[in-house]
Amino acid sequence: MAQVTHFKIKAKPGERDAVIAMFDQWQKDRMPKAKGYVRSILTSNLKNPDEFMAGVMFDSKESYDANSNDPDQGAWYKDLRSHLAADPEWFDGNLEREFSA
Repeated sequence: MAQVTHFKIKAKPGERDAVIAMFDQWQKDRMPKAKGYVRSILTSNLKNPDEFMAGVMFDSKESYDANSNDPDQGAWYKDLRSHLAADPEWFDGNLEREFSA
């Protein structure tokens, strides 16, 4: 069963572009090494563009856990966290349904 993680983050003042760049960097550097990665999405709040909601899907909890425990992922997260006003709010779950047009 697919593992989906949603998280809410807020950039420090003046760090919005750096947060977005971190996700671009992940796609370039980490995605090719992230076994079981399926997709991700990053959205910004219409009322406060420094607030983001993101979602990441892996093909299984095992793939998700392997990525989470990878030291390179830990280094990426530490760098991302340096641009955030607070720790992310996490929601980890199993994909129950997926719909698209």
